[in-house]
Amino acid sequence: MFSRPLCCSFDKQCSTVLSYSFQPQKSTLSAMLHLATQMAKVAMKKKKGATRFFKVMLPGYLNELPIPPKFARNLTVQNHRAATIRDPLGRSWHANVEGKGEDLWFCGEGWMNFVKGLDIGIGYFLVFKYKGNMNFYVKVFDLTACEVEYSHEICYSKRFELSSTLSKQAEAKASKTAEKLFKQFCKSLGPHFSITLKFCNLRSRPYLNVPLGFLASYKFENKSKVILIDPKGRSSPVRITIRKRRPIIQCCFGMGWHEFCLRNHLSAGDKCIFEIKSEEADAYIVHVHIIRE
Repeated sequence: MFSRPLCCSFDKQCSTVLSYSFQPQKSTLSAMLHLATQMAKVAMKKKKGATRFFKVMLPGYLNELPIPPKFARNLTVQNHRAATIRDPLGRSWHANVEGKGEDLWFCGEGWMNFVKGLDIGIGYFLVFKYKGNMNFYVKVFDLTACEVEYSHEICYSKRFELSSTLSKQAEAKASKTAEKLFKQFCKSLGPHFSITLKFCNLRSRPYLNVPLGFLASYKFENKSKVILIDPKGRSSPVRITIRKRRPIIQCCFGMGWHEFCLRNHLSAGDKCIFEIKSEEADAYIVHVHIIRE
């Protein structure tokens, strides 16, 4: 009997695992079985879920940021409802994680502080790298499509300072900036209309009228329903109700709208942008962008 190394150029991860010597007391069959077992373990490691995802900051990102459902399947948050996000400067931010199953999102005061602390604006592009145990590393890209280079100086966004600390002049300027960003965002959308919610849209028997100007181009009265897709990708069928009051035809969202409001925790003052994405025989597919008050 002899001792001889058996090497397999599989990859860097398993090269150390696959290099070993036959021992006199082991048969060739058992040795090959051991080799196959080690290769299977390496293959299993490679089949782990994705470790990175990206998100574009759309209206409403200051309050919460949905985690992609495919990525959320890899996470276990039953025992801890918080995530640690490490920024490019190495600082740690502790954000809440809400939801269940594939429907998870960052939120809470910790998430808001993270957004403010890194001066993250609408349209920014964030890349998250998952390190396990609800720890994330993040890279930030601004509207120039380049990665933001942060310094160790205090980085705080005046855009999100509390209005109580702003002078009337600065508050007016901040309002104009927000309105400008909103218009820029709307220009990037397809056919859409926006509505600022009132109490009548949210009460026990709520309704939502489709603007008459929008009805002139898109015949909602010829459809029986709309399929509303919320920011988390969830779909909600909502019945269309037609009220004919000559010479005006009113169209409103009826049954199903109340459930959509509850599901998305909508409140008076929130702004909803309804963007038509596609059309079916009896329904419009509408994506809803939510901007919290």
